[in-house]
Amino acid sequence: MSKTMKEQNRFIFDMDGTLYRLDKGQSQTFAKSRFRADLLNNAYSFFMNRLGLSLKDSVAEHERISERYDGEVSLGLEAEYGIDRYDFFANTWNLDPEEFVEIDKDLPEVLHQLKGRVALLTAAPRIWAISVLAHLGVESIFDGRIYTGEPDERKPNPRVFQRIADDFSVPTNRIFSIGDQEHTDIVPARTIGMKTVLVGPSQDTVANYRADNVKLAIGLLKREGFV
Repeated sequence: MSKTMKEQNRFIFDMDGTLYRLDKGQSQTFAKSRFRADLLNNAYSFFMNRLGLSLKDSVAEHERISERYDGEVSLGLEAEYGIDRYDFFANTWNLDPEEFVEIDKDLPEVLHQLKGRVALLTAAPRIWAISVLAHLGVESIFDGRIYTGEPDERKPNPRVFQRIADDFSVPTNRIFSIGDQEHTDIVPARTIGMKTVLVGPSQDTVANYRADNVKLAIGLLKREGFV
């Protein structure tokens, strides 16, 4: 007997590095990607224009704020300079997905089998997330369950994962978090009882499962009877 929607598992997907590999498949990690380098250059330019700093001082101030606010530069700019976080996002994350995101023609069909049971959770702001999902042709599959990096509480805070479980109205042990980063996608989800799948090259992980890419991850969960 097939499970009802209420009984079925739910799935939280990371975006960058999970639904697609960075730099059109050339980069394994965000830290080493051309995408990150372009983001940083945009941020430095923003600091120069808005704070009147030199490039050298902009780099130093960016590093200071990033360290003090645990990488959340937008929160630091808002707290210390009164610069609206959305202003910062609009002027730094306004990159063209065509430059970094390779379209996988099979991805919409693979994800569509989970429609109604999926959410997207990304640390990126909505301006980038919506642009990327539209470019990949999968935005409608998430039915508006798109959680991005603007609020004060952001990934990897476990409370963000719990909020998604509450929105789904299912217990956390019936939710899978699927992503490429141990610290942000796997560990916080496991702390509240979710099951996890690490996407990417083989490495030490506390995840329940691992797959080389997102399509293989979905196939693995299907074979295990979770889909």
